[in-house]
Amino acid sequence: MKTLYTKIFLFAFLFITLLSICFAQEKSPAHLGFFYPISTHGTEAANYTNNFSFHVLTGLSGGENGAAIYGLAGMVKGDVNGAQISGLWNHVTGKVVGLQVAGLLNQSSQASEAAQIAGISNINLGNSAFQASGIFNKAKLVNGAQFAGISNIAEHNDGIQASGIASLSKSVTGIQVSGFASISPEIDGAQIAGIATISKTVKGVQIAGLSNVAEKVEGVQISGLINQAKTVKGIQIGLINIADSSDVTIGLINMVKNGDHRLGVSIDENFNSFLTLRSGGTRVYGIVGIGTNLEVKDLKYGFEAGLGLNLAESRHFRLDVEGVSKYLTDFEGNDFSKFSFQLLPTLKISKGIHLFAGPSLSYMHSSDLDAVDHTGLTIWDETWRENYHAALLGFTAGINVRF
Repeated sequence: MKTLYTKIFLFAFLFITLLSICFAQEKSPAHLGFFYPISTHGTEAANYTNNFSFHVLTGLSGGENGAAIYGLAGMVKGDVNGAQISGLWNHVTGKVVGLQVAGLLNQSSQASEAAQIAGISNINLGNSAFQASGIFNKAKLVNGAQFAGISNIAEHNDGIQASGIASLSKSVTGIQVSGFASISPEIDGAQIAGIATISKTVKGVQIAGLSNVAEKVEGVQISGLINQAKTVKGIQIGLINIADSSDVTIGLINMVKNGDHRLGVSIDENFNSFLTLRSGGTRVYGIVGIGTNLEVKDLKYGFEAGLGLNLAESRHFRLDVEGVSKYLTDFEGNDFSKFSFQLLPTLKISKGIHLFAGPSLSYMHSSDLDAVDHTGLTIWDETWRENYHAALLGFTAGINVRF
């Protein structure tokens, strides 16, 4: 039986060789081989364009129209129209139209109408339609998508870049996503990263787990920690927002060069006193402060955070509404927390000194009943599991210094 299979294979091999000779020198219906130059075209393989190629180990040709399959690697010194599939490596000096699949690496000079899929890397000297690899993709222009386990690099991406570590491009129209950092001078769409995004101009959305950096933003910056830009025509959302000018900043600390910055002291109906920084744009500002309770010694350490909105402002008057959370503790089991909506009419004594006092509506929770001796007007209260809960009307008063 083995002898019969061997004879059939040799006969087919010789038959295809004869067919190849009968066709024009640069055209061939098929190319079979073990490794270069042990094939039906021998040392002349680079002079033929084939409709079908199959090589047990490696193969070489001048072009492929159809399917080219290699056990290890295939090299084409021309164009591929169809599919090129190898166990390890594909290399095409010309253009690929169709599909390129390799266990490790795909290389081509142009693949603007092709999908490149590799276990390790796709490297394209020209343009690419689709690239997916386990580690690294590179192309000049990507019309569609780039997916890589570690990094994507392109001059321009018109679609999607997604990688586990970093995505880099000169310009992106669409979306850029990476687990660590997304870097592109120009973004028209969305830039998303687990740690940081870096861009010069953003038209759309910049989202990062820690930090967004841009010069000009027309849209939204959202981060878990810091947003930084020169000009923002839109919204910055983060714990810390930094800008020369910004339409709306939503965060605890907002360092806007042309914005509003006030440092003040205040006291409420529970004798909670805080040193507070209010910072932001002309309308929305962040609130962060530290303080203590002036009567209850077990509530030594206080922290305050919130957001405020400027409802109206004139030369001598200002009206703000704030949502503020206050928490006081001794870090030994005694604590007091209160969330308040407070309306703060403000009298401007001078350009830099503002006096404010106004009503508040609060929900409070305390493990220390002594902390509620001065709770203003109680609307509702309840003791549950040895903790005191209440809704009450109170007040907040203090002084701010604008700088």
